[in-house]
Amino acid sequence: MNQHLASVLAEVFGIRADQITPELTKNQVGSWDSLKQMDLVMTLEREFGIALEIPDIVRMDSVKNIVDVLAGKGVDLGT
Repeated sequence: MNQHLASVLAEVFGIRADQITPELTKNQVGSWDSLKQMDLVMTLEREFGIALEIPDIVRMDSVKNIVDVLAGKGVDLGT
């Protein structure tokens, strides 16, 4: 797991970075609601210098899918 991404997700969701795994889903994180989803979007756009589209945002319902969306935007997470 990319440490930069793990720390970004941990900060957004208010959980420890060591809890961030590819298998982690939206349903497993109590704080991951629609407002946190938009916070996630803005944070990822700022941190990685990308623009996310609606289909990307809808797809981001797990850490694995977040990684896939970022990779599709050309972000090198070294994974």
